[in-house]
Parts: sequence; structure tokens; C-alpha cells
Amino acid sequence: MRITINLATRIYLDHRLLNRFGYCAITLLLALSGWNISRISSNMGEKSRLNAELTAIQNKLEPKPGGISETDVTRQKTRVRFYNEIIERKNTNWLNMLETFENNTPAGISLSLLAPEKNQGEWKLEGYAKTFASVQQYLEKLEASKNFSNVLLLSHRNFISGDKAHGVQFTISCKVLF
Repeated sequence: MRITINLATRIYLDHRLLNRFGYCAITLLLALSGWNISRISSNMGEKSRLNAELTAIQNKLEPKPGGISETDVTRQKTRVRFYNEIIERKNTNWLNMLETFENNTPAGISLSLLAPEKNQGEWKLEGYAKTFASVQQYLEKLEASKNFSNVLLLSHRNFISGDKAHGVQFTISCKVLF
């Protein structure tokens, strides 16, 4: 029987091979960094060139008219904005809108003002009722309707006109949905 003893129990590393791999990795990373820097700089140059072209095109599209003052230009823009609002209002189906208000207004309520507000869909209603209970019933009917939301009683007051006429004047704000 032969017993063999391994006296070299320590693991030896080839440091030359490890150093070569390290140098190769560093060289590769430096090359990738240089390539990325050149790519970023070329992209930034391209971006500045495109911005210059964009401003040139915008200046061609919006030339300032010669001989016209700035106040005239702003006045014309406000007139155009005003007419555009009129055109938008013409797109509203007013008969359908008035029918919606008529169907949801109970007997005993007379509306004296229907005014659309600046906010889209907001309306201001003013009217008269014989009693405040009629106004409460009207508010409840508007809130129960699927066509109205955000119904608010803005003001109400008792009024007397002559000897026999008396009632409640009210103002309501609501949002109309179609």
C-alpha cells in the first residue's frame, strides 16, 4: 500500500492572467465611454441644429405684418377670439337645452333668466315662485334629474308687488349635462 501526501494544499492563482483580463476590461470600458461621449456630443449638435431650423420655420410661419402696430394685432386677435366664442355657442342645441329646463320646471315656478356662465356647462337660473316650498321642490327635482349636477341655491328673498302679489324670488346655479 502506497500513501501519497499532497504537500501543495494551497491554491495558486495565475496573477498574470488575471491582470491581462483586468487590463482588457479597463480598455474595453474606456473605449465604450469614448464612443458614448462622441455619440452624446453629436446628438447635442444635432439638437441645436434642429432647434435652429425649428425657429426659422416658426419665423416664416408667423411673420409680423409690416406697418401694423402691436395694438392693432392684439385688437384683431381679441375680435377673432370673440367670434370663435360665438361660433362655439352656435354649436349648442338650444332647443334641446330649453326643453330640458322646461321638462324639469314644475308648476308654480316661473323662470325669468337662463344665462350660461363662462365655465362650460354652468348655468344661472333666476325666477319666481309662490312659496319657498315650491323652490325647495324645484331644487329637489333638479338634483334628482340626470341632466343637472352641482345644483346650488345662490339667493332667495320674499317680494311683495302691489296688494295681492307676493312670493319668493330665487337664484340657482347648476351644471347642465347632455
